[in-house]
Formats: sequence, C-alpha cells, structure tokens
Amino acid sequence: MVKLQKKYNQILFLHIGDIIRAQWNRIGFNGTGGVNHYSVDIESALMVSGYGARLNGRLYEGIWGWLKRYGSLVNAERLSTLIRDANDEWASRFLGGLLEKIDSLQWRGVIEKCKKSRSTSWKETPLLIHAPAGKWRVRDSVLSKWGILYDHLEPSHKLQDHHLILSKNPLMRYRYAYGAVIRADILYLLSVAHHCPTKREIDFLTSVRLAERLSCHLSTIHRIEKDFEEGGLIEPIGEIKKKRALMTTWIAKDVPFPKVHPDYDLGMINWIQINRLLTGLFHLILKLEMNPNEIIAKAALQQFQIDYFPVLADHSIPLAPPYGTALGALEKYSVEELAGIIVHALLTFHRIICRLLLVRCKKCENVFDSPIQGEISTMANVILEKNIMECPRCRSEFSTAKSDFFYLDGLGYEKTI
Repeated sequence: MVKLQKKYNQILFLHIGDIIRAQWNRIGFNGTGGVNHYSVDIESALMVSGYGARLNGRLYEGIWGWLKRYGSLVNAERLSTLIRDANDEWASRFLGGLLEKIDSLQWRGVIEKCKKSRSTSWKETPLLIHAPAGKWRVRDSVLSKWGILYDHLEPSHKLQDHHLILSKNPLMRYRYAYGAVIRADILYLLSVAHHCPTKREIDFLTSVRLAERLSCHLSTIHRIEKDFEEGGLIEPIGEIKKKRALMTTWIAKDVPFPKVHPDYDLGMINWIQINRLLTGLFHLILKLEMNPNEIIAKAALQQFQIDYFPVLADHSIPLAPPYGTALGALEKYSVEELAGIIVHALLTFHRIICRLLLVRCKKCENVFDSPIQGEISTMANVILEKNIMECPRCRSEFSTAKSDFFYLDGLGYEKTI
C-alpha cells in the first residue's frame, strides 16, 4: 500500500484535476490540462468544481471570476436539483460559500438548497486536500461560516476572449437567446446530434435519455418537445402508436442552429455520471490513504470498477477485461495492478475528450502525449516532419513524420491527422 500511495494516488488526483479543468477550459478558462471537445454541462461542472478546487485553489478563484461574468447563464433551478440529488455535503458547502460570496440575493434559492445538506457533525476542513499545517494569512470569513478553511482572496478574471468562448460554445449562445432554461439545453443537445455523423449520438436523443441527461421530469421534456413539434422545429422518427412512445427519437427539422466550430461538440458526454465517477474516485483515494490494509484496498478498488466502469463503457472507453466480484478472484492481482487499470481508463477518457495528439515510441511502443498540440483541423495543415521526440519511458530519441501523430476518436480508435 505504501507503494500504491507513492505511485498512484498523485497520478489519480492528477487525472481527476485534468478532466475537471478540461470542462472549465472549454467554457472560458485559460488553463492547462487540455480542453473538452465534446458536449458541455455547466451545472455538472459546478457540482464537481469543489473537488477540483481541493486539488488546486486556482480553480476556486477562476470559477468565482467566471460566475461573476457568466452567472446569468447558469440554470439555478437545475443546479439546485443536482445538489439535492447528489446529497454531497462537501459540494454543497463549497457551492454555498462560493455563491454567498458572489451575490447572496441572486443565488438565494441555490444557497438555501445547500444549507439543507449541512450536518451538525461537520468539522472545519481546509479547501486544499494537502493544505500545509499552520496559521492562515487572512481567513475567508464567508467560507469559514460554511466550514471551509481558506485564505481571503479575490476572484481571477483571467478568462478567454468573450467572442472566442462563444464561438466554441453553442450552449452558451442558446442560453443567451432563450434563457438559462431546459428548453435551451434541449436545442443544444439536438444541435450536437444534428451535426454529429455518428448514429449513436442520434440514438441518445429519446425523451427518456434527454430527461436523464438534463435531470428533469419526463413530463417537462414531453411538453417542450410538443411545442417544438407543433412549431415545425423537430420531428419524431420511429414508430409512434396509440400514445407517444418513451423511446421516440427526436431529430431537427427546421431549427436555425448557430454556426458550429469544426473541432467542438463532437459527441455526447453524460457529465453528471462522469463527474460522479470523479467524485467517487476522490473519496476512494482518501479511503486508501487512511487504511493501508491491502485486502480492504483490493475490495474497494474492485467495487469502484463495478460501480463506475459501466459509465466509461457507455462512453465507448476501451477497458481492461473485467475482474471477478468475489474477493478470492482478486488475490492474483496486486493493488498496484488494480489501480493501474483505473489510471489507464481515466487517461484514455481524457485523451479522447481533449483530442490530444499522441505519439508512439518506435523502440518500446509506449504511447505518450505529443509536446506539439493544437486543434486537429489546424494541425492537418501544419508541417510536422523531422521533429525529434524523446520517449518519457525508455528515454530513447526518434524522428517523427506527420503520419506518426494520431488522436483517439469518440469510439477510442486511432486516427491520423
């Protein structure tokens, strides 16, 4: 377990932080770690932001600044629903304190929902997971009221250019046009399916799946879809018998979709489920740090795979062969091997959503992130000949041609640029 903590805990935390930052980099941050090129979910990104901030305080400052600029684009009712459904005290306290600092009147409904998740047994907890012990410079009084210890800071205003953000984010433009309501989100998801050539994405646009994806009642989806259908904007495909089928798929008929950036909204990501996975993994790491027992660690790692790997499978993430659920079936696998499976799955997911350029070492076959990165549509026109790469595993150097660079598509297949 000591080896696991030294080798894997920090790696897992790194991947959690990268996937959270990729969501925020897409909607305006100027951060590192890659940019999500698939569908966006602002409220789900807010829900998981408390855990990202525990790994890097700058995320807290950045979200603060983003909400001051784009808070009107947040669906407060949907955010309250996600807070209620998650029943996550840390997320509730983090968001409650953050929103109270921004504007307690504007966010009053969400703050009240956060207060209902607070328990009397809570002990003051530093914002940063590995905060150094000692005195605080100037403690933030609002966060302290919510049981979170952190310095008093000002929000970060280092966001991307406003027009650049909008060019990559149709969801934000829909919400500017129709308001931060479910109606705008349905149009956004329809637009993603409309522009995506993969049939799998269209199949996700049934009434039931839309309700699940947006965390709203099925009756709300039916009511809005009926309005869209009567307005001639969408039409159902598939069989509709005596009553409207729950699994009827809706496609665009005459919707004036905004212009789409060729490198973004390439497919659907169920960010509510993915961010629950990240939250579950965060708690798992803490559990392994506190309990060095290898048998308990094996059982916990296996249970994590049982609970969350189906989510990755639903997103076509290539996974290692499944392991037995009985403890005896795990005895031949080390804790290190089980943790390595999770690391590889998260790394693959991050590479897919960020469309990272990859290179394969010509000596040891190790695949690693290329030091040369950019949008795929742009890199296709860039000369990439005779670049010298060093493999981070075997340290061998080799020359590359353009055909050596590739990325992973939405199904996990290698594609050259």
